[in-house]
Amino acid sequence: MAKFFDPTSVQLNKTLARRFIPLADQLRDLLSKFGLRPYKVRIVRAKWSGGERGVGTLSEISELVLLPTPRIHDLISLTEIVQPVGLDETGAVMLDEISGRFTEDDLMGRDSDGSQIPLDEEMFYEVEFPRPDGKAGPRRRFYPRSAPHYAAGKLQWMVHLEKVHEDRARVGDPE
Repeated sequence: MAKFFDPTSVQLNKTLARRFIPLADQLRDLLSKFGLRPYKVRIVRAKWSGGERGVGTLSEISELVLLPTPRIHDLISLTEIVQPVGLDETGAVMLDEISGRFTEDDLMGRDSDGSQIPLDEEMFYEVEFPRPDGKAGPRRRFYPRSAPHYAAGKLQWMVHLEKVHEDRARVGDPE
């Protein structure tokens, strides 16, 4: 009987595809160096002071900048809606070309042991377009719409994101 490849994490790390991830990352980074990805993408974990989500004051616990910078599809699909308090953006985008060196746990904001986010914490993605004058740009906040998908043939992760109504202040403080 033929012996087939039964993938384990140790075996997968030795595959040809996994060995090409650093090269793919270097090529993707060229797009940022050329100015074709003029934005930052972060995964932010934050904690609520009141013991549960939405209660008290939100403070940042950690921030992971996704490098090389992933590609954002259809940021133009965000729609501005006039609200009594001003304009509000709504819509969804897809983030792809996320490095294959990240794990699903990384992209879902979980700890390396896979434990769920505690009830007094939350995670979100943030996209910032720094201004040419060196000042901070707007920070748009998104939540994952679904679990990330790993496209092994493209050496990349993809995740669908939904726009959240509350963005952080340009300096990173909650608004």
